Amino acid sequence: MDVRELSEPVLQELLGATAVLPEQFGAQGPGHPCGERALMWAVLADGIECYRRNAPPLSMQQEIEFEDAERWVWSTDWDWPFSFVNLCEAFGFDPAAVRQALQSWRGRRSALRRQRFRHSALRAA
Repeated sequence: MDVRELSEPVLQELLGATAVLPEQFGAQGPGHPCGERALMWAVLADGIECYRRNAPPLSMQQEIEFEDAERWVWSTDWDWPFSFVNLCEAFGFDPAAVRQALQSWRGRRSALRRQRFRHSALRAA
C-alpha cells in the first residue's frame, strides 16, 4: 500500500470528495508518484493526520503534538520546502481553504465529544 492510498481518504474527507484530483499527485506511471512528490505528499498527509489525531488533546503528549502540528499548519514560511504553504501549493490546494476545513473539522469533533460526554453523564445520574 503506498502513501497515497493511506492519505487520500483523509484529505477527501477533510476537503470534500472531489477536491483531491488524481493529477494533483503527480503520478509517474499508473498510480505511482515520483519520489520527491511522494515524500512531499507523505509530509503533508502526516501533518494533517497529526493535527486530526491529537485534536482536541487529551494528554500532555497529545497537546505537544497538536501544538506542533497546529504551528506548522498556521505557519506562512515560504522559504522551507516542506512548509505547509509550499506543500499545499505543490498539490494545488489553497492553504487558507485547508486551514478553514481543519478548523471546521475540529469544531465538529469538539462538539461531538462534548455531546457524548453529556449523554454519558446524564445516564450515570
